[in-house]
This record gives sequence, structure tokens and C-alpha cells, in this order.
Amino acid sequence: MLGVYPEERRRARPVRLDIALACDTRRAGASDRLEDTLNYEEIEAAARAAARRGKFRLVEALAEAVAQACLAHDGVRAVRVVADKPGALAHTQSVAVDIVRRQGRGAAKKR
Repeated sequence: MLGVYPEERRRARPVRLDIALACDTRRAGASDRLEDTLNYEEIEAAARAAARRGKFRLVEALAEAVAQACLAHDGVRAVRVVADKPGALAHTQSVAVDIVRRQGRGAAKKR
């Protein structure tokens, strides 16, 4: 659920997430081997789980939860999350927030 007003919270609304991860890619870039990079499927699953388990009033809170889920993975130094809520307002295509969070600011590492 996402929304402040009761009518918004009656049904699930579509949300689009764009996630960019900052990590050291030199090893994977040199080897071209999957095992030398982040597990993007695992990180995506964690981000989706964080989004689904929350009952957020604000798109900002959703973006924060997704960012923290991404930062919990080894190798992720920083993350940029754009949380986009299409059709949120009558006279705009969508409403979105764009946040950047870095490792070391309350992020719990996943081992």
C-alpha cells in the first residue's frame, strides 16, 4: 500500500522503481564472469520485498526502504532510487522522488 488518503489505500497502486548501484566493477569488467559481480537478481528481489512488505504513506518512505534493502548487500557502496507513482495527481503524469544513500549511514550489511 502506498498513499496518504484513505481512497489511495483501498487498493494497491502501481509504482515504478529505478535503482542504480554504486560498486567496484573492475574485477567483473576485467574477467567478464558473473561470479565477479553483484547478484542483481538477489538485490532486485530484496528491493521488491521491501516495497511489498511496507504499508507506506509517503513515496519518500518507500524509496528509503528500498535503498536500505539494496545497501544491505556486500559490494554495494551507494544506491540511487527513483520511486515513481504514476497517476498520483490529476494534472501530472506521475510523482517521483529521487534519493541517493551511501554505505555507512545506518545500512545493515547482508552477509
